[in-house]
Amino acid sequence: MCIRNFLIRHFGVWALIALISPIGYAQSNQVDLKTAIEGAWQRLPQARALEAKRDEASAGQEASRSWIAGSPSIGLMQRSDRWHEQTGVRESEVSMAAPIWLPEQRAVRQTLADSSANALEGQIADSRLTVAGEVRELLWSVASARQALEEAKGHQRYLEALAKDVGKRVKAGDLARTDELLAQQEALAAEGRVVAFFNREQAELARFKNLTGLLDIPSLVVERTPASVPELHPRMQAARTSLERAQAAMKVVSTVRSDPPTVGLLMRHDQGRAMQESSRTIGIALQIPIGTRSRNRPLETAAITELETATAEVARTESVLGSDIALARQQLQASEQSLTAAIRRNELAKEHTRHIEKAFRLGERSLFELLRSRTSLHEAEMAERQQHVVVGLSHARLNQALGIIP
Repeated sequence: MCIRNFLIRHFGVWALIALISPIGYAQSNQVDLKTAIEGAWQRLPQARALEAKRDEASAGQEASRSWIAGSPSIGLMQRSDRWHEQTGVRESEVSMAAPIWLPEQRAVRQTLADSSANALEGQIADSRLTVAGEVRELLWSVASARQALEEAKGHQRYLEALAKDVGKRVKAGDLARTDELLAQQEALAAEGRVVAFFNREQAELARFKNLTGLLDIPSLVVERTPASVPELHPRMQAARTSLERAQAAMKVVSTVRSDPPTVGLLMRHDQGRAMQESSRTIGIALQIPIGTRSRNRPLETAAITELETATAEVARTESVLGSDIALARQQLQASEQSLTAAIRRNELAKEHTRHIEKAFRLGERSLFELLRSRTSLHEAEMAERQQHVVVGLSHARLNQALGIIP
């Protein structure tokens, strides 16, 4: 107890956790948290769809660098009087036309394509953070169930050993038959609790397997908060890139007020009447569409809606992230304080039980008092084990709030 108090006073709760916690700080298993998150990401259909959209975004960027706004077209035309006058007059024309972006139109479309690609990367980063949060929560949920199961098994072993000891003392005439029955009842009740905790542990592990595809959880390591956190939180990255895309879309609508002009090149061959010379001509055609309100108004309102939504989302995300980080820090501090109290409670319960056990062996205390003391100790040990898990989960939640992805 003196060593523990010394560590708490001089090195804080970290040294105490490292000394007594069943949860380690070194990774001995090859499977770590990063592997579990990657496994969960690969199994997520939404993740596969988002990553597949990268090719779509790349194709959009490539298309935005082209000057041609649509599919080129080829035209053929021939006219003659062979079906009526038959004087030999014949006209033939070949043309090629394509819509062409104006320089400013092409520039804003390139900006929109680039911002769309950045927005997609922001969505992917945000989705990966969400998956990391799910893995972290399930990991420590399995850990909590396992700690409860181990403590229940230890309590069961003690009660079974106590029942055997009481049975011997009953045969020796030191204790009554009722004490033996009571001890056996408590041992059987502990066995039932072990089965219940085992089922809970298996259920949580099954959820973890379904999420990550791993057969077991990684070795438990309390996450350290790195000295440097990401400059841009993944959720903020997603919000800001969406805003940039909305601004680029608004710029496209305000710049491209009509469809792109169409430029055409044509060659014409004219054959006159008999004895007249033929002629060949080359021409250039230009068609300039005229933008109308019926065309532009729906595009403008849609762009304004997207911009307003993205702006509001950025403001909301900034507010939520600040409160989430502050809450995570507060919960971590509270969990460490609760761990210190749980450790002290367990020490007192152990000391109390030692005195009761000694008195029971001397015949100065009843079996009921011993069982009540052991139950209190069991609860204290369970509370300490669970509080170790809470501290680990609090560290994970702080890193999650800070946007740290292993």
